[in-house]
Amino acid sequence: MKEIAFIVGIIAVCLYLLGYLQKTRSRIITFNLSSRILYIVQYILLGAFEGAALDVAGAGASLLASTKKHPFVRKHTIWFALFASIAITTVGLLLYQNVFSLFPIIAVLLHTGAFWLDNEKAIRIISLLGCPFWLVYNFVSGAYGSCVGDVLSMVSIVTSMIRYDLLRKNKL
Repeated sequence: MKEIAFIVGIIAVCLYLLGYLQKTRSRIITFNLSSRILYIVQYILLGAFEGAALDVAGAGASLLASTKKHPFVRKHTIWFALFASIAITTVGLLLYQNVFSLFPIIAVLLHTGAFWLDNEKAIRIISLLGCPFWLVYNFVSGAYGSCVGDVLSMVSIVTSMIRYDLLRKNKL
């Protein structure tokens, strides 16, 4: 089972990494949602139900954030973002086992919170801040493929920041 979880985790990592190489907010979110589904499967296979539940909550929050352009959601963005954050925190605290249970809560709050922003640069910066929290949780829960992915995610996000935020800025 651990081998299957490792393979599923690596595929999830690939989709996640490809997400931050995308230029637009909507494509970043689409790739993120696809990878989350596979991360959920991986965590279930490992018995890391906190990670699975928080990824479900994170996927729901990401889907909600993807509707931000609808007039009603746009008008009440702060309330939708607050609702999503409360739901994520509640799910995480209901499954609390130890101090490491807090790490995926923080990571999901950062990653999904970033999707409420309009600025792709800010999305990348805040998402980068969430990566170390997933790294610690994944290591403790035995999701070693995802640990490699977390490190690669940080490299990917930094690469995207250089490509889209620094180099593009210098060309203007």
